[in-house]
Amino acid sequence: MKINSIPPKELISQYIHVREKTVLESQEPATDKAELTSEAKTFSAALKAAKEAMERTPEELEHISKVANQVENNAYSVSGEEVAKKILGE
Repeated sequence: MKINSIPPKELISQYIHVREKTVLESQEPATDKAELTSEAKTFSAALKAAKEAMERTPEELEHISKVANQVENNAYSVSGEEVAKKILGE
């Protein structure tokens, strides 16, 4: 039994026409929206705090520069006694 047979070309053209009409009617202005999870907010705050804690004062930067120059010139030396004290936490 055959009921209203529609040729494939006509069927496809009808589908495309209906689909285009539906897409055009349903289009809304595109807006982007981003939300951070609470974990991401916590991580961001922790990262900011860590960066702030790592900032060096001018005095620290000067000391680091002096030690770096001494190391480059093979003039930097630390006694074994001082190393031992640091290892023992004194």
